Amino acid sequence: MKRLSCFILAFLLLVSLAGCSRQQASETDKTLEDIAAAIQKDQQGLPDLMRLTPEDTYFTTWLCDYYLLQAEQVSDGIICYADGAEASEIAVLLLSDEKECKAAEEALNEYIQNRVHAFEGYAPYQAAMVKEGMVVRNGRYITLLICPEPKLAKEVFLHCFGKSAESSGKKTENETNIEENAAAALSQETEERAETDRMEDSYNAEAILAAFRSGDDSSLSEINRSILAAAKAVIAEEITDDMSDYEKELAIHDYITGWSRFDYGVFGRSSADGFTDGSDTPYGVLIDQSAMCHGYSSTFQLFMDILGIECITVFGIPGGNGVEHSWNMVKLDGAWYCVDCAWDDPIGGSPCHTYFNVTSEYLRRGSIHRWDEASVPEAVGTVYAYGND
Repeated sequence: MKRLSCFILAFLLLVSLAGCSRQQASETDKTLEDIAAAIQKDQQGLPDLMRLTPEDTYFTTWLCDYYLLQAEQVSDGIICYADGAEASEIAVLLLSDEKECKAAEEALNEYIQNRVHAFEGYAPYQAAMVKEGMVVRNGRYITLLICPEPKLAKEVFLHCFGKSAESSGKKTENETNIEENAAAALSQETEERAETDRMEDSYNAEAILAAFRSGDDSSLSEINRSILAAAKAVIAEEITDDMSDYEKELAIHDYITGWSRFDYGVFGRSSADGFTDGSDTPYGVLIDQSAMCHGYSSTFQLFMDILGIECITVFGIPGGNGVEHSWNMVKLDGAWYCVDCAWDDPIGGSPCHTYFNVTSEYLRRGSIHRWDEASVPEAVGTVYAYGND
């Protein structure tokens, strides 16, 4: 949920680091603010960035918690960043000692990998930009470049020292550690996924369904009882007996995408960040109004089960970020259809029906929906595609 192939990323990082060993001027009369401003000036499509300097209390926190650097490693710096679903970030740091450069490069490269993990599957265009990000060093100066045109940014950075970005082709010692760093990032992702699985144990769909059918919720936990109460209220408000299964399905889809919002916590910069508790269950959608993909799919599944509409949840094959995306399939009049409520509630956009009752072939054309096709039926239905009613 929360994250393109680490080895592809490693290759891109190797390319970006290849010029670090060349001989060139290592000092400049420009301030760090001047360098950062020059880098941003010619970037097309760069959003307005917030900035942090050592005068800001949060600067040291950013260095330590996100970049995994020690405060004493950096004598000065400026960090310009976007927030939320925007990944753009430009940092220019002056290290205290050139001996710290290798460790700083490794830490910032790992940060780039983690940012790819955060965006992949939820904001593919931002994830692609992060994947092209690079770390460039000159003497004690080091810059992190996550921006629309990183190669141009690299040229501008090096031009501030009076040299162009021509590479000698000599590899840095850091390159030998790329695979180890990628493996460590994947290991961290696996641990985070395990924690997510433990959190999901608190949501019990079977218990909620049993309580709904019996009318007795006394055995439910507080969380499951609140989910059931919210689901009953939605059904009472949105569903009538004279509706067809398709009309009920559409009403639930529109309620979910209109009521909830995507949990921006999945874009957190450090392992301490992350989506809020319950946002991968119906609790996130129905109670907190904030969820990620599993929250959307599990909520849709719960409603379909309550309404007696045949439905399954599909867990996609994880990409390079180790994270599964999930969506649903419904069966109407004998034919299967695919539904992805999370992607119909787009980040920064209005709810839509782009992924409502579409075919499996339609999903294959995109960049995120990949699944074990032998384990689920093929969706070929078109009669109940949105707009045909």
